[in-house]
Amino acid sequence: MKNILKIIPIVFMLFIVLSISACGESADTAAQNTGSSFSASDLVGKWKGTGEEISTLTFGRDGSYKDDAGFAVVEGTYTVDEDAGTITVNEKEYGLVFVYSAELSGNNLTIQTDFGLPRTFTKK
Repeated sequence: MKNILKIIPIVFMLFIVLSISACGESADTAAQNTGSSFSASDLVGKWKGTGEEISTLTFGRDGSYKDDAGFAVVEGTYTVDEDAGTITVNEKEYGLVFVYSAELSGNNLTIQTDFGLPRTFTKK
């Protein structure tokens, strides 16, 4: 029973992400929109969601990652592919992998999966 209760927030969060993302642009369009070059060190710190985005992202200097939406938290590690302009997140509890196209402009970060809507953040 405890295991089921631990899974419910993650399943709920994934449901929300997938539901919202069904209206997103195609993978080709997302890849074309990847703008500025950035490195992992540029991401280090806390990023607060803007607009309808409720999550706060934390990128650690050690490669740790946290996506805290209040009701659900995803933790794991991340890597940056500077050439592709992507951030890959490896979620630790269930082994899920998320690949985001990313654009960094000053203190503004926009990330998007191939099947999702853009998520926007401002560095705290």
